[in-house]
Amino acid sequence: MKVDVVSVNDVEKRMTVCISVDRVDGEIEKAYKGLKKEIKIRGFRPGKAPLAILKKHFKAQVEEDVISKLVSDSYPEALEEVNHLPVSPPKIENGVIEQGKDFTYTAVFEVKPEIEVKDYEGLELEKEKVEISDEDVDKEIEALRNRYATLKVVEGRPTQKGDHVLVDYEGTVAGEPLPQGKQQNFPMEISEDTFLPGFSDNIIGMNKGENKTFSIDLPEDYGDENIAGKKADFTLNLNEIKEKVLPALDDEFAKDLGDYKDIQELKDKFKESLLERRKQKAEGDVREKIFEVLIEKNSFDVPKKMVETQARNMVMEMQQMFAAQGMNLGDMGQSQEQLIESYKQPAEKQVRSALLLEAIAKKENLDADENEIEAKYEEIARQVGRDISFVKEKVTDDMIKPQVLEKKALDLIISRANFTER
Repeated sequence: MKVDVVSVNDVEKRMTVCISVDRVDGEIEKAYKGLKKEIKIRGFRPGKAPLAILKKHFKAQVEEDVISKLVSDSYPEALEEVNHLPVSPPKIENGVIEQGKDFTYTAVFEVKPEIEVKDYEGLELEKEKVEISDEDVDKEIEALRNRYATLKVVEGRPTQKGDHVLVDYEGTVAGEPLPQGKQQNFPMEISEDTFLPGFSDNIIGMNKGENKTFSIDLPEDYGDENIAGKKADFTLNLNEIKEKVLPALDDEFAKDLGDYKDIQELKDKFKESLLERRKQKAEGDVREKIFEVLIEKNSFDVPKKMVETQARNMVMEMQQMFAAQGMNLGDMGQSQEQLIESYKQPAEKQVRSALLLEAIAKKENLDADENEIEAKYEEIARQVGRDISFVKEKVTDDMIKPQVLEKKALDLIISRANFTER
């Protein structure tokens, strides 16, 4: 077998494989022998049909089968010979197969680029100084109280901001019904970001049973571009008013939420949690800035298939998130392929970042030992809430090691960076 490789560009290779006539003839002969045993031809006993008859009726099928076998058997051998590791399935261009002649085919595939990574040491970076004040904690606790609030029907006063109401309404644009613009007993909260901008403002001050007509301008980014930005007229009837009743901020409230002995312990735990979240966000911001700088300073081609695969993975993660919330990806108003296309830009950034970290790890001779790989398994097990044995059934060391090396490369960059705290 003869193998020749040429570079189409930095990430695309064109490999020509020539298989010797002996191997070709051997596979053709083997295919006809197998066919003779399996095929029944009228006028001949099983296994006794002449080769000429078989060639007359099954030549095209045999040639197709032999080509498929020759390619599938020789492709991995050829890759090993030229020491290439594709990151995409090959596009095979078959030649013509003939008995008594060599068979040649071409495989086009993508590989990772060879990156001479530079300018990753001594980066000038800003890092946020993370501090948590009592006011920050109070805001978190107040948001929690709002989540556990109850609604109480009120009588004898008009609607005010923060109330929850039930309304009947009907909307029109230029005298034509607003699509899905008629509702009965529609629940809504009186706040600025509820429903359409300006809609709830017109309900403030209304009393139960009162009717009202009003107009608002639809937003420019309204879902229906034919009426976006136009004036919409509404008639509305207020059926019910409820006010939000917050739970008392006391020790009982803390105990109801979990294993807290009093309200002070709840606040202390919230402060720890808030501090950890802000630290993680600050660290994430640093990582993103590092990736931006490295990508700007290191230009290279990226395999298209790696970007597409990453985009598909991102959409799959979003599907799983939607499913967990009882929603469907179709609610986004785009097909799966449209979403994949829209995710290609952030996917490319992730692929570039991973390739750069891999190149740095290689340049710095970083390696992942057994303890580091085991620690990564334990981390994943905690994240998914399963035993480490379950994770090891789904994930291999070969999948874990690149993640460990990426983190070590990133830690190395951070250790050699110059930080300004803000």
